[in-house]
Amino acid sequence: MVVMLATSEQLGDSLALPAFIISIASGLVGLSALIWNIVAWIRSGHRVTVEIECIVRNPGRNASWVGRRKRFWWPNAAVPPRHVPHAIVFISVIARNRGRAAVDVERLFFTVGKPAKNKNISWVSEGDRPLPERLEPGSSISREYMIAEVEAFVRREKKRRFRAAVSLGNGMTRRSPTSFNIDKARRGQTFLASEHGQILQTPREIAS
Repeated sequence: MVVMLATSEQLGDSLALPAFIISIASGLVGLSALIWNIVAWIRSGHRVTVEIECIVRNPGRNASWVGRRKRFWWPNAAVPPRHVPHAIVFISVIARNRGRAAVDVERLFFTVGKPAKNKNISWVSEGDRPLPERLEPGSSISREYMIAEVEAFVRREKKRRFRAAVSLGNGMTRRSPTSFNIDKARRGQTFLASEHGQILQTPREIAS
């Protein structure tokens, strides 16, 4: 009978692959823990997002309509024209705190171009709550502005698009992920043809 004895070199080779696999698995576990800690740290603070909404109000009909964008673009039905007969068109800036810590909002405004150029404008309307305002976790604040005023600013800057933005008490600025195109092709036609559009452009005295 012949007995084959494995050398230390052969044993080392046979254990190299399992050791390599174990090291990769350990690395992945460590990376997952690191990522989870980063996510938990981010969520433990404030997390402010900024949105834009279009609002059309007909005071005579005591009726209003809100147009919202999808995640990456504005649907045609959500974009009103510059002017709706017998109604007023507004743009709303909305700041939401999706984090777990409160933060102060010092300013809500509109901006055009690249952030570094800092071309922006804001107004204080009658009835607006004074700023800074505390934005608690899970809450939101908003301001409404007439779209004609916003568009006039955009055109003065020779631009076609604007974003909404907020300045926070920690010195940071947050901008809306998508912009609003004031020269969108066939802008407002889908809205005017809709049921809401038909109602909102009808004066009270002749409404059925």
